[in-house]
Amino acid sequence: MVERFGRPRRAAGNAGDRELAAIVANVPGAVYRCALDPDWTMAVISDEIERISGYPAADFVESTRRTYGSIIHPDDRGEVDRAVRAATAADRPFALEYRIVRADGSTAWVLERGQLVTGPDGACLHGVIFDVTERKELRAQRARIIAAQDETRRQIGRDLHDGAQQRLMAVALTLRTLKAKLPEDAGAASSLADEAIAELAGATAELRELARGIHPPVLTERGLPTAVGALAARATLPVDVECELTGRLPPAVEIAAYYVVSESLTNVARHARATRGRVHVSCSDGMLLVQVADDGVGGADPEGGSGLRGLRDRVDALDGSIAVSSPPGQGTVIDVGIPLTPQ
Repeated sequence: MVERFGRPRRAAGNAGDRELAAIVANVPGAVYRCALDPDWTMAVISDEIERISGYPAADFVESTRRTYGSIIHPDDRGEVDRAVRAATAADRPFALEYRIVRADGSTAWVLERGQLVTGPDGACLHGVIFDVTERKELRAQRARIIAAQDETRRQIGRDLHDGAQQRLMAVALTLRTLKAKLPEDAGAASSLADEAIAELAGATAELRELARGIHPPVLTERGLPTAVGALAARATLPVDVECELTGRLPPAVEIAAYYVVSESLTNVARHARATRGRVHVSCSDGMLLVQVADDGVGGADPEGGSGLRGLRDRVDALDGSIAVSSPPGQGTVIDVGIPLTPQ
């Protein structure tokens, strides 16, 4: 029997259908039951689909008008079909984010969760479709902000290296030349020149460290494995590094991973009271995986501290995930996963 579920007062059909209608009245998504075919032929879909897609639920149930598959964005349709079929073949639930084309021609992002269920009438998909457009737009906006910040960091680093550092080095060279030409008896002048050279050397070193902290040239020039190795070499405790990468990654992914390692090792040095650290970097199933661990006192608060919050924001902006395990007395492990093609 083909039906459409909306508000409970409009429910029809058997007792199971009426119970489902009562439930979906309070679900902020479009609950559906459909055939497992490329067009998503709907047997049941709740009225919430009209708010999400702009089309009334009856349009999808009465297949002579349109099918749900017809509003899935053409660029996403094939991948959605493959993912659903893979999940159903493995008898597991699925959760997919993809685009649909709304009735007004605009694009919306949806999250679909479902599973194949076998009943008296055979096998069909049961699931719910949520509108996640606002969340995706906020994430994209945050990613753009972080990308702009990273570009500003790169520009400041270049300016410091090409401007102030070069000028200080030129002054130091001039002072050395001046000292060499001073008369033998000009001891006081020579001493002052030595002090000026030393001060300039210190200022140049500080600027070099500042430029490296703003945006490390080694990351841009030589990639993540070398940059992570440099972080470990500068750490205040021994750090074992295992990096399984074989090539360059998208710049945003490399930058995020670099700061995950940098901030994590800084936290180890400041708070962990550890004797050794470990960094492992690899790729698996389209994800960059970064793990930073230590043998310190543990007890880190995943929600505390601006450093961890900043890392979480950076990773979230790339649609990634971060998990912190820090039982007291057993060290801390930070696991980060970042999609290699963040959306």
